[in-house]
Amino acid sequence: MSCSSDLGQIRQALTAYYEALYYGRPEKLEEAFRPDALLLGDVAGAESRLDQAQYRSLLQSRPSPHAQGAPYGLQIGEIRLCGNAAMAELQTPLAGRVFTDYVSLFKRQGRWRIAFKLYSHPQ
Repeated sequence: MSCSSDLGQIRQALTAYYEALYYGRPEKLEEAFRPDALLLGDVAGAESRLDQAQYRSLLQSRPSPHAQGAPYGLQIGEIRLCGNAAMAELQTPLAGRVFTDYVSLFKRQGRWRIAFKLYSHPQ
């Protein structure tokens, strides 16, 4: 598989993640994340650590940014790729903040999925 094909699949996984978040569609998480993925970050100065079940529950329990009239705002920055591992930097607006996400992806059985997401925002 070519590098440009891998980059396209990585972008698809990142977009599926943001669409799950933005549109409040937790079922799209399966397109984006490995089942064992972990999300670790900072929300208003407090540590947040979520596994996939917790993240799915969180998305189901709150109104989506789309439903609240927020503009779609995913920005995919640099993607670095080495074999079956990749890293990407994203800017993801949510709830009046713009989060910076550092996302690690892993390719298994021909599919790129997020393995780990580290996130924070300026205070």
